[in-house]
Amino acid sequence: MEDMSYWKEVWERKGRSNTKCLEELDGYEDTTANVKEIARQITIELDIKETDKILEVACGAGGLAQYIKCGEYVGVDYSSTLVKKHIKLLNNSVLHGEANDLIFKDKSFDKVFCFGAFHYFPNQEYAKQAIAELKRIAKDAIFIGDLPVTSHREEHLLYDKKDFQDWNITDGYYNPCRFNVSLKLR
Repeated sequence: MEDMSYWKEVWERKGRSNTKCLEELDGYEDTTANVKEIARQITIELDIKETDKILEVACGAGGLAQYIKCGEYVGVDYSSTLVKKHIKLLNNSVLHGEANDLIFKDKSFDKVFCFGAFHYFPNQEYAKQAIAELKRIAKDAIFIGDLPVTSHREEHLLYDKKDFQDWNITDGYYNPCRFNVSLKLR
């Protein structure tokens, strides 16, 4: 899928809904995902400390953010309606932007993570650009989670573990057809 307009409309529509349920806004309503547990596992994997400055890319309405305890949290999402909803519901610092073109200076966050978004990217080139941006912005570590090997939707971009040979690879947190990767930068 070379065009993200389909997915952008899905997420803009979710952000316009009247619900305040963060799991529903962030697309977990029809899954077995335990968002609180996912946030706990990301916190462990990245060794997030209460003094860390954290960036979440593709943060949505804040389903994971509500459980991340850190010194400073910043989120970025390409859905303007979800950004507004996230700010309204959680009062976090959240910006509208694309994963492959982040506005932050080099090494401006201790740790950077993105969970449950890479399968919505339009192509592998966009994904590679996004990974380069995560590496550029993080000082200590990055985490990318929920990468699908197979999917029930043809619109989902798929990934192969062999493309992450230098990374720590773990099983998906709630879906056996997905995996996570993390990379220590120091």
